Amino acid sequence: MRRIHRRGALALSAACAASALFAVSGCEQKSAPAPAAAPPGSPLPATAIGSVEITQEDIDWFRRSKAEWIDCESGAPAIVPPDLTLEQLGEAIDGGPSPAFDRFTNVASAFFLHASFAQGHYAFQPPVGRREAFDVTDEHIRLLQRANWRTFMIDCKRPYGDFTHFEIDMADILGLPLKKDAKGHAQIGKDAEQRMDALHADMLYALQAYIRFARLNPGRYVVPGRSFAHAVSRPLCRPVSATRVALYQRALKAAGPHPDSRRTVALNEAAAALFALD
Repeated sequence: MRRIHRRGALALSAACAASALFAVSGCEQKSAPAPAAAPPGSPLPATAIGSVEITQEDIDWFRRSKAEWIDCESGAPAIVPPDLTLEQLGEAIDGGPSPAFDRFTNVASAFFLHASFAQGHYAFQPPVGRREAFDVTDEHIRLLQRANWRTFMIDCKRPYGDFTHFEIDMADILGLPLKKDAKGHAQIGKDAEQRMDALHADMLYALQAYIRFARLNPGRYVVPGRSFAHAVSRPLCRPVSATRVALYQRALKAAGPHPDSRRTVALNEAAAALFALD
C-alpha cells in the first residue's frame, strides 16, 4: 500500500474514532442521531449543517478559472480564479481581503469534494496555449488526486510527496519499479525519469481539463471551513462518500461555535478525512 493510501486510511480511522468518542463521552447528546447520509454527489437540503449553495452561475464562473504554471523550484500548476491575477491570488492567500477568493474557496471546495472527472479526450475552446485538445489518462487522474495540494495549487517544491526529486514520488504513485543505487537512494532510470518530467509538464493541461469539464450539478453541498479547505483539499475526481460527509457534519455539530481542544482535534480529523483517498 502506498504512502498516500496509508495517510487516507489513518485520516478516516481517526475521524471515526473521534466521532465515537463524542458519542460515548457526553460531548454530544446520545439521543442525537448522525446526519442522514445522502447519495454521493447529491445536493442537500438548505438546513444541512456545513453546506453552501452552489449555483449554475458559480459553476460557470469556476470554469472561467485558468490553470497557470507556478515557475518556482520544480514548478507546478495552480488554479487561478476568475477576476484575479496570479499576484492577486497570492495576496488573497496571505490573508488580504478578496470577495472573489472567498467565493472561489467555496466553489472550488465543492468541485474538489463532489465533482466527477474521468479520463478521456477533452477539446479546449478557446485553446490552452497551443493545445486545442488534451487526452487525460488514468495516470493524470491519479496524480491530480495524490499531488501535494496547497490552497488549490500543487506544491512547486515537492509536488507529489516528500522528495525534492519528485519523479521518484510520481513513479511511486503510478506503481513504477523503484531500484536502489549503491548509496541506497531510490532510482527509476533515465527513460522513466524523462517520462515523469513530461507527464509533470502535462499536468497543466490535465488541470485545465478538470476546470472546464469536471461534472457538478447546481445544489447545496457540504464543504469544510476556509482554513481546512486551504490546508487539506484535493480534487478527488469522484464524489466523496456520504459516510465521510456525515462524519464531518457530526464533528462540526459537536464542535459548536467555541470548540475546546478535543473537539477541535476531532473536527480537524473529520475535515482531513473528507479528502482522504482509499
